[in-house]
Amino acid sequence: MGTVGPESLLVVGPLAAGWQTAWNQPEEWDRSWSGFGKRYLQREADVAISNTLEAGVGAFWGEEPRYVRLGREHGTIGTRVKWAIKTAFVTQRRDGKLHAAWGRYVGNTVNNVIENAWLPPSATTAGNTIYRSAAGFATRIGGNAFEEFWPDVQRLLHR
Repeated sequence: MGTVGPESLLVVGPLAAGWQTAWNQPEEWDRSWSGFGKRYLQREADVAISNTLEAGVGAFWGEEPRYVRLGREHGTIGTRVKWAIKTAFVTQRRDGKLHAAWGRYVGNTVNNVIENAWLPPSATTAGNTIYRSAAGFATRIGGNAFEEFWPDVQRLLHR
């Protein structure tokens, strides 16, 4: 679902491509519909490679790749925010305990190196590759926070 689900294809993908187009990153792709399309497809390739690597390496270690929600019955807002941040870097394994998310580390870093094969030169510097990896963890934290709190928001909106 995170790779080709409707939320990824119809919400997050266009928002990410729109944001990068507005800031003209990478600049070689221009602020145009063509540039938007390249950024959208780049993001989809990024997600597909990252998720595939994470699932493959994570399966070897017995890692749960999905976000496991703490829920409001198990903590305060602050506790849940900390959980969303923490679980970007650790994940549950078959034993039910939290361990380093090795699959996520591999998926999030190796995919950025692979992408350098087709990204324009301004995006393939060591600094930009590291930035994309860091941004991957930041967006994971954001996604975790969304997964953690959106059910509560929906419940409040439907009252």
